[in-house]
Amino acid sequence: MSEREKKRVVARKPVALVLTVLVPGALALMGMYAILEAAIIRSLADALVFSLILGESSFVIWLLAWHSKIRATPRGLFVDNFLVVHEIPWHHVKDIVLENGILVVLDDDTVIGSLQFGGSVLGGITGYPTFRRPLRRLQQALANYKDNGEHEAREKKTCVRFPWIAALAWFLLYAIPSLLQL
Repeated sequence: MSEREKKRVVARKPVALVLTVLVPGALALMGMYAILEAAIIRSLADALVFSLILGESSFVIWLLAWHSKIRATPRGLFVDNFLVVHEIPWHHVKDIVLENGILVVLDDDTVIGSLQFGGSVLGGITGYPTFRRPLRRLQQALANYKDNGEHEAREKKTCVRFPWIAALAWFLLYAIPSLLQL
């Protein structure tokens, strides 16, 4: 494992990159066509509503496909599920297992699942072959960080974080060309 990988491991499904690029990309192409043809946008209200619908649709896809992930750092394990973030110091992590998806088992036997690596019927039948590499990387991070003495005595916490800058960026991706077309 390289020095960079030792510091931080990010686990995402490979399909997440495809969804994050293709779906918003397709929406952007269709949106730009509609903007350039002036087929939909005839007023300021049209431009804002159009931008809000396409921008926030792209934002939700980004939240599900890219923002939702499992991160392992020297400080702990972070499970990002849509808007909910679980911050778990290493001394609270008992194990990371593959049972109906990738699950984090805590020292009090609480189980935290991942939206990105959740269970499915097909995965249950095939044994989740696409989850094995991320699972190995996360288990290696657990082995590296669990007893390294670098973590402070922190408690696990769960919070809601809204990435408003990303939401604004997705809105502006459509709003700027829409407003320039007026």
